[in-house]
Amino acid sequence: MKAASRYFLGNGKHIPCFAHTIHLVVDDSVKEIASFCSILDKVKKIVMHFKHSPALMDELQKAQADEGIPEGCIKTLQQSVDTRWNSCLEMLVSFLSLANKVAIILIKRSEKVKGLPEMLSTDELSTCKDFCSLLNPFKDATEKISGEKYVTVSMVIPLISLLLKKMQIAKVESADGILAQDSLHKQLEKRCKPLELNKVLVKSSFLDPRFKKMYISPIGVQEATKDILQELITFTEEKLISDDENSDDQGDSLEKAHNRSIVKVDGSENRELKMYLSLPQTSWESNPIMFWSSYKAAMPGLSKLALRYLTTPGSSVPSERLASAIKCVVCDSRSRMTDTHKTERVFLKSLNSKYWS
Repeated sequence: MKAASRYFLGNGKHIPCFAHTIHLVVDDSVKEIASFCSILDKVKKIVMHFKHSPALMDELQKAQADEGIPEGCIKTLQQSVDTRWNSCLEMLVSFLSLANKVAIILIKRSEKVKGLPEMLSTDELSTCKDFCSLLNPFKDATEKISGEKYVTVSMVIPLISLLLKKMQIAKVESADGILAQDSLHKQLEKRCKPLELNKVLVKSSFLDPRFKKMYISPIGVQEATKDILQELITFTEEKLISDDENSDDQGDSLEKAHNRSIVKVDGSENRELKMYLSLPQTSWESNPIMFWSSYKAAMPGLSKLALRYLTTPGSSVPSERLASAIKCVVCDSRSRMTDTHKTERVFLKSLNSKYWS
């Protein structure tokens, strides 16, 4: 993928999938702590034992129903899958929410059945709680960067900064929790800090009205400003050449001739950048695409440049969703289906439900 990006787009244009990077940070941190790996193995064995025993699962559901929990709200244990993001956290959360009931069921069963998995101790449960509190921000970041209906590429650098801050201020009690906190912080520095030097990511954050200079280093701001100004100058020059080729000075109205003269002498690229930086930052929930669409007339060059950067996806999740959609809509039995029909079926599946009403 890096070679393809270098071949088709040139050097420095490749953007790693940030969702994969987060997964590697968590995975490497878990593997670093041997004692926590043994705790995870114990949880996996308990969950697997319950999953393979309909009788135990019935008891677990009955214990919740006896407490007055309605049928649709009854919880179940979730197993961890190495290839699925956040599955380790989801397994721990589901286990901790049912730990008391699981312990009671295992104690009752141990009187009749041998070879049951060992229940976690109080210290081990405390370690699991610490680890869940540490992993929650990573799950949140993964979900945010995996979207396809909004801008994600500009979130990468802010999310790195926010995750590092979360790891610094996190409060954990167990010894393994402290080790995990330190390990996650180190892995973030190792895998994510280089992304803060990626020019595409830096300029994307800089051109997002929600972030601007906020999460970029001073040197990064200087380099981004220099590059953006140069790109704006190139854009202005190309526009002037195009206007000169397509215009007739004698046939132009006075207003058009005046406006074209202003663009030639005004240094509009620097004016646009100053205007953009003078505007207040917008909230996280705001839409940067709508922002630049509304300022298209006031900042035409910068608007075009911003939209070019902000439409880049911050992860490969949308393309992976598309691959999954193909499996859903294209059956193996439809061997004579053409590529055109496959494309049409995938497109129809991608449409919002409001278009089908």
